[in-house]
Amino acid sequence: MAKTIVANSALNAAAGLAVLLVGFVCSIVTARLLGPEANGMIAFSLWLAVTAALISELGTGVILLRQLPQLRVQGHGEAALRGFSAYLLRPVILATVAITILFFVAFWVAEHEHWADSAPAVVLLTGALIFVQSIGSFTKNVMLGEQNVGAFLRISVIAGALQFCAVLAGAVTYGVPGALCGYIFGFLPQFLYSLGILRHRADPCGIAPSYLVNSSLIISAQYIVDSIFLNRVELFFIERHHGVEMVGYYAAALSLANLAMQLPIQLTGSLVPYYSEKLKLHDTDRLPVAVFESVVRSIAYITMPLSFGLAAIAPALVTLVFGQAFEPSGPILAILALVTPVFVFSMICTQYLFSLDRIRDRLNIGIVGAVIMVGGAILFVPTFAGEGAAAVRLVVFLIMALLMLRKIEFEGSLLPMFLTVGKISVAAAACGASAYGVLGLVGGLVGLAAAIMTGALVYLLALRLLAAVPVEDQKAIEMLAGRLPGPATAIADRMLGFLFARPVRSEGDS
Repeated sequence: MAKTIVANSALNAAAGLAVLLVGFVCSIVTARLLGPEANGMIAFSLWLAVTAALISELGTGVILLRQLPQLRVQGHGEAALRGFSAYLLRPVILATVAITILFFVAFWVAEHEHWADSAPAVVLLTGALIFVQSIGSFTKNVMLGEQNVGAFLRISVIAGALQFCAVLAGAVTYGVPGALCGYIFGFLPQFLYSLGILRHRADPCGIAPSYLVNSSLIISAQYIVDSIFLNRVELFFIERHHGVEMVGYYAAALSLANLAMQLPIQLTGSLVPYYSEKLKLHDTDRLPVAVFESVVRSIAYITMPLSFGLAAIAPALVTLVFGQAFEPSGPILAILALVTPVFVFSMICTQYLFSLDRIRDRLNIGIVGAVIMVGGAILFVPTFAGEGAAAVRLVVFLIMALLMLRKIEFEGSLLPMFLTVGKISVAAAACGASAYGVLGLVGGLVGLAAAIMTGALVYLLALRLLAAVPVEDQKAIEMLAGRLPGPATAIADRMLGFLFARPVRSEGDS
């Protein structure tokens, strides 16, 4: 990939991982201190907040990611770009207010069925979290659309540190309500930054309001489908059939699965601006296949071993991190780990469709996925609980990824990419199998550490034996390794010397 997308993706990944790691540590804190049932209650509140934030966004996130780079290419200055962001923020705030009110009305109407009947304060705090998170989330899209990923990294680190301290203090002092207060505090920096955008005069930058409204309606419909039916809707069915404690087990598995999933997902965060800029510069509605291939390969090197490795060590990892009380989360995590590659690939395809303004195609595919998700949850969650929900999620995103791939057209063939990804998958499977074998021989923390190290070494060895890394990727990896700090560079050089000792072929020779 070009240097810009590599640098932006790396910084975006660092920012996302900073937030993710803090969230992961917070989930451990709440699980250890408060137990599975309270963990399930918090997970349900966080799910509602995330869902509300996606809906209240009204599709402005994709519009910002697509339009801001193009407006800059067209010669608009920073003031105009901020004016465009302010122009889109106003309807987001109105939607957030409406959704927050709707949440409280829905709770009041169905009070006898809500998930927090033992702590009504949780409902009030969930409403506050919905409001703060929905407006604060606008900040990420503005910064990434402006390709100001350095600022996004800084604000993410500040917010993460604030969230960790507040969640820890709140959970220790006030239990579930205190922990939710901590999550609210964690979004205050982004919330205040978003409000600061309102100081700028709204400027549509010559883009017709009708175009923005039409795009917003289609994207909003897609986000509503995704946020309600594809973003952890299984929590609702699990809570209905198996109670909030099972939600806690599933949430613990999800938190660990997300830890593996978020690195590749964050690496895709800069793809819409990248694709949009490339399309604008090349004045075409198709990208050369090499651009898409480089993205998929680069992310596959990370995603595949994380997925297979996590599935292999899932039962041991869950009990080590969350305690023996969360042992039922192990099998769930093993299945969710296998969701990672197909979910990430579907994200890459989604970003490409968005950059082409083919949001309607993505919406239709999302509807198909939503129908399968709900139908699968109805059929399998009552009997198979969390394991059934995880398996349904795997099937849904696999089908969606295949459907999106059929909709994408390139200048060239994808066959070389599939050959390379196939080799990477074989190496990743060897990684998982070796890690599983080590855990069968050595238990506990020592066995887990040995399994991880063995899996990593086997993965590198398999990549070398299979000649899975094409020449163009070898050069990019060596360039990135050269930018690491001194000691890390020496270690990376030795690893790369081992990995590339066998002559590799370019994909055109595969």
